[in-house]
Amino acid sequence: MQKYLIAFLPILLSGCVAPSIYQWGAYERDLYTAYKDPTQYETFRIKLEALTTEVEARKEKVAPGIYAELGTLYLQKGDANTAIAMYKKERDTWPESKGLMTAMIQNIERREKNKQEPPK
Repeated sequence: MQKYLIAFLPILLSGCVAPSIYQWGAYERDLYTAYKDPTQYETFRIKLEALTTEVEARKEKVAPGIYAELGTLYLQKGDANTAIAMYKKERDTWPESKGLMTAMIQNIERREKNKQEPPK
């Protein structure tokens, strides 16, 4: 009996695996590619934009961290306004990220304000 239990245990456990409730697309692979080759950041950003547009069009929830990742990519490009918009989407979609996203938004706003003020 034990032989059969051990033989069928992996099959039984595989039935417990639930599909993801979020659509990640090829996020992990694309993130890895971009980290290995920074020239791929723009391609990564475009793919994430497409993923969020597709998921939003289906009225589904974008996976946690995707908006924040997009915000960071925009910030690296120098587009602070779009970065803030993405961080706000992350904060509003995932309340548990509120503290971090609010801090990120405030830091960007402070930095942008300091850029605009003439030196004393």
